[in-house]
Amino acid sequence: MALAIMFYHLTYWHYFPLDSSAFLGRLGVYGVSVFFVLSGLSMAIVYSKFIVDRKSIVAFYIRRIFRIWPLLWLCIALVIIPTIAKGGEVSLEKIFLNLTTLFGFVSPGSYINTGAWSIGNEMVYYAFTPIIIMTYEKSSIKGNVLLLISFAVTVVFSFFLLDSEIPLKEQWLTYINPFNNLFLYVAGIAIYYNSSVKKIKLSQVLFLFGIAIVIFMLYPVYGDKIAIVTGVNRLVFLFATILLVLSFYKFTRYDLIPKGVQYPLEQLGIATYEGC
Repeated sequence: MALAIMFYHLTYWHYFPLDSSAFLGRLGVYGVSVFFVLSGLSMAIVYSKFIVDRKSIVAFYIRRIFRIWPLLWLCIALVIIPTIAKGGEVSLEKIFLNLTTLFGFVSPGSYINTGAWSIGNEMVYYAFTPIIIMTYEKSSIKGNVLLLISFAVTVVFSFFLLDSEIPLKEQWLTYINPFNNLFLYVAGIAIYYNSSVKKIKLSQVLFLFGIAIVIFMLYPVYGDKIAIVTGVNRLVFLFATILLVLSFYKFTRYDLIPKGVQYPLEQLGIATYEGC
């Protein structure tokens, strides 16, 4: 997904635009969605037994801050310093909101670094994480109710707040609202609590993976990228995104992957993902 997002932006910025019919264009949009699901899944894996009281909740927040802020600060500096050196101006309020990642809570569109809106979203999701995990720990049914509530919010965005007739770039601030993608994060936590103890055969894993890839490659959608983030199409691609993560989560036959492929991809994953 990291590679897909990178090649999507390189292609889009330097060569030609990618619409909703392009496989790479779809991965460029939903690659970030995959990371939201992965984030929820990894938080559940790591913190399901850790978050139990107020002290552990505070510790969780501190860990998240120290995992996110240092590298983000470096990225912010790499943008701000050249801008100021060239005589440009950067709002002190905007700098503060980015350094503290509060922009995700109060102004999702006020990110400084390209793509940092997703980090703002993540920080909002981390704020909800203790509630979601502790709810699932008490009752999977109650946890799944939270999942359904977050799904309902996504439906509101997909069918009512985002207009399928208006290009995505003109509705960008609505799309990057943290609550639009909250379902993906909660779905990642739900994957853990609903499937962690269940074994799935390799053939079934490959079947799930195949369905996800077929949807991303062949599902008939055309035009501006707004077409894949609204209406029924949105629900279809959300389904494919969750299936993709589930298939990789339940895949255990690492012996089938050559070390020359496995090791560099593993290191790339560690380097490009702020998960744990």
